[in-house]
Formats: sequence, C-alpha cells, structure tokens
Amino acid sequence: MFNKFSLTGVIVCLLLILVGCSSTVPVATKIPSYKVDAPIDSSLYAFLQPALAEHPKKTGVLPLGSGVDAFIARLAVVKAASSSIDLQYYIYHDDETGRMLMWKLLDAADRGVRIRILLDDLTTKNLDEGLMLLASHPNIAIRLFNPSYDRTFRSLGMLTGFARLNHRMHNKSLTVDNLITVVGGRNIGNEYFSKNEEVDFGDFDLLTIGAAVDKVSDQFDLYWNASVVYEIESLVEPTTPQMQVNAEAKMAERKANFEGDEYLDRLEFSELLSEIRKADIEWFWGDAKVVYDPPEKATSDSRQQWLMSDLTHFLSQAKQQVLLVSPYFVPTPSGTEAFIAAVKSGIKVTIITNSLAATDVLAVHAGYQKYRKQLVENGVTIYEMKVDINHRPSAWKGSSRSSLHAKTFVLDSEAVFVGSFNFDPRSAWINTELGIIFDSPRFASSMLDAIDKALHNNSYRVAIEEGELIWFDQCQSKTYYAEPQASFWRKFMADFIGLFPIESQL
Repeated sequence: MFNKFSLTGVIVCLLLILVGCSSTVPVATKIPSYKVDAPIDSSLYAFLQPALAEHPKKTGVLPLGSGVDAFIARLAVVKAASSSIDLQYYIYHDDETGRMLMWKLLDAADRGVRIRILLDDLTTKNLDEGLMLLASHPNIAIRLFNPSYDRTFRSLGMLTGFARLNHRMHNKSLTVDNLITVVGGRNIGNEYFSKNEEVDFGDFDLLTIGAAVDKVSDQFDLYWNASVVYEIESLVEPTTPQMQVNAEAKMAERKANFEGDEYLDRLEFSELLSEIRKADIEWFWGDAKVVYDPPEKATSDSRQQWLMSDLTHFLSQAKQQVLLVSPYFVPTPSGTEAFIAAVKSGIKVTIITNSLAATDVLAVHAGYQKYRKQLVENGVTIYEMKVDINHRPSAWKGSSRSSLHAKTFVLDSEAVFVGSFNFDPRSAWINTELGIIFDSPRFASSMLDAIDKALHNNSYRVAIEEGELIWFDQCQSKTYYAEPQASFWRKFMADFIGLFPIESQL
C-alpha cells in the first residue's frame, strides 16, 4: 500500500509527465499563402464598381449596429464570393449562427472559392473534430493562433504555459474577394447577432469597401503566415471516413431542424437585406487607416509597432472632444492622468462603458471603479449603460440580456476608430487587436448623433454629489446613490475582486 510520501511522489511524476507532454512543440510545416487579386468579372465586383469608381482611392463604410443586419452582411458577402474568403476571429461558437455561416462557407468552397479560416485557439476546446472535418475540404484551410500543443490536457497546459498562452488574437475580420470586408467588435455566435434569448451584446462593425480592404488583407496574410500560427493538421489527429459520414448526417439533421426558426424571418426582414436587393446602400466615404498589432506581440517585448501607439497618436490630435465607447474600460493611472490633462486643456472627454449591473466581466468593473471617481471629479463625463431588468446577471456568471460590447472612439466631429480594441491593459499589452481609423466628418457626426440619442434612454450619467458618486437616469429623471440595479452580491464581488493585484491582466 502507498504511504502518503510515495503517493505524493506518484502524483508529482504524473504531473511532470503531463507538463512534459504539454510542452512538446508541433512541427510547423505550413506553406505560406497570400491574398488574391480582386476579380473583375464577378457579380460582387459589378455590384460595387459604380460606387468605387465615383470615389477612387477612398474607403466606403456602412455601420452595422443591428445584430441582425451584421449577420446578414456576413451571409451576403460569403454568398457573393467568387475567388477567396479570409475569416479571422477570436471566438467562433458552434451554435445556430455559427453553423449557418459555416454552411455558407461550405457552399462557397464547393463552388471553388478558396477559404482560409484563422481562429484564436483559446475557445476551440470542443471544436477540434469539427475543424478537422472542415479542413478536409480541398478548398478550406484552417490555422490556429498561439495554440495549446496538448489537445487533451488543455486546462493543465494553460496553467503550465500561462506566460505564452495568456496572449490571444482578439482581431476580427471577414474579407471576401479582396473587395469587401467586415471589421469591428463582433465575434461569431448567437449573442453577437441578436439570436440568443439570454444574452444580446450591443456591438458594432463596419462593412467596408475601397482602399482599406487591401490593407485588411495584408494584415490577414501577416497573421496567416506568422510563426505563432499552426495548421490544424499539425495539432489534431486526422478524421476517419466514418466521422465524415456522421458529420454530414448531423449537418443535414441540424439544417432540417432549423427550418422554420423565427430567426430566419427576422433575417428576411432585415433592413440591410432590403437595401442590398435594391442596390441602394448609402456608403460613407473618406480616408481610412487600418491599424493592428503584429502577431509577434504574443512573443515580443517590443511595443514600438503596437496598435496602442497608433491610437495614442490618434487621440492626441483631438482639439475639441474625445468620445470613447468601451465595454471593458480600465484606464490605469497613466490613462487617467492623460484624460484629466485633456480636460484641463479644454477638450471634452466622454467615456461610455457598462454599469456594474450590465457588465459580463466583474473583474474588469473592479479595475475600472478604482478610477471612476477621480475621473468624474476632474471633469471627465462618464455614462454607464443600463441593464435589462428582466434579464439581470447573477454575481457569479453571465451577462445581462443587453450588454455593451462595441469598441468605438470618436475624435472631434472628424474621425472614428472602430475595431476590437478595449481601453484596458489586456488590449494594450497582451492581446493582439485590429481596427480602422476612418476620417469622415459626415460619418463622425452621424455617430455622435446616434450615440447621443441612445444615451438618453439607455444609460446613467455618473456625477458627484456632496463628495460621493451618484447615477442619474435621464430618461426617468431619477437619481441613484449606489450602483443602480446591481445586487448586493454583485457589488460585494466587484469590491472583493478589486482587492487583488490583477489589473495588468484585465
């Protein structure tokens, strides 16, 4: 019989074996590939060419605020593809919207379109078999960013390889034929496209054509061929013919079960779908700059080329006002000082983020609330988005029915940043990010008008009264003297988490 010392020795040996297995680096034998030239004989080219010809060397954008419209945009461009599709996402859920988009991708592959799928590996734990099955298609290639090398003991691998695996690819783009792309804050999943009954992220994308598209493709190529990216085949065991048969039967069953779903009716009545059918899309035109972190951010300590420097330069050009929309807002001491200095120089600074009741990440709110009072006391305007009172999150899990997820910065009434970047340390120093800086006074003004209207009904303005924070509900003309709509336990947990020195990871 083992005594406690010999048992401990066995456990240690097992852990060492598992750690050794998890550190085995797969052989990276991938063949580089790159963007293809935009086809000039496709229906998509014919659809877009009149608008592009009128605005040479410019970028056109269409804002996608509605979850339904954002999904229609993705389905429409994939359906129109004739030569290539490049898809890059942090999260891709195996749910109804994820499957619908994948079915469209398979249709495109069947008609000869080259498809490259690049996913961050953090949330692919249960997708290995499905991804391998997809990659068996001759026109589909799948690669994973900074993957866990051990696919069986991935949780243990995260513990033993935290320094490496903590760096994730947060970029989000979907580019078709090098003619049109969708860039913004949405991942792929029901909660991003107004399909989830429990969670609905208020998010924002840009459907983009013109000069910026080729730059997004350059960014994709850089990541696709990066040393921190691996082909799925180098990580996962091959599938069998029987697995392929089973998968096809399961797909047919899921398609049959989805027929008649009310969400299909909502897609059919999408305002954007109507505009596409009428060829009546009203693009906003201007100059654009595609900004992104290099994939080497996952392994390098150099910060010179990182996206944060681009955004810092962008925001430093403000003359009148800066408006930041960030669901996860942790300004840090240096950011707080910069905002206060901007206010003192005469610039109006407005921050829009989630309230404690609405946030889906308590730890981030814990980091943010340390700076909130100092910011408000020094003239920074803060709005916090309301929770849906019929779908309040618990202290322990999940988000509300409606939770802000968009990442947008508006500079004066001149330019707008839209992308994946949250104003927090994780986006700045740990994860890779992507976005577009778009110079267009018309678009910037329309954004400010839309945000101003939404704030009246859906937010609290944070203020100071007798030295304490208050929350003013403009719609109800009601003042709250504690975090509105947040339970005792939610407040307690935010305060408790705030005691830990984890800000650098938020």
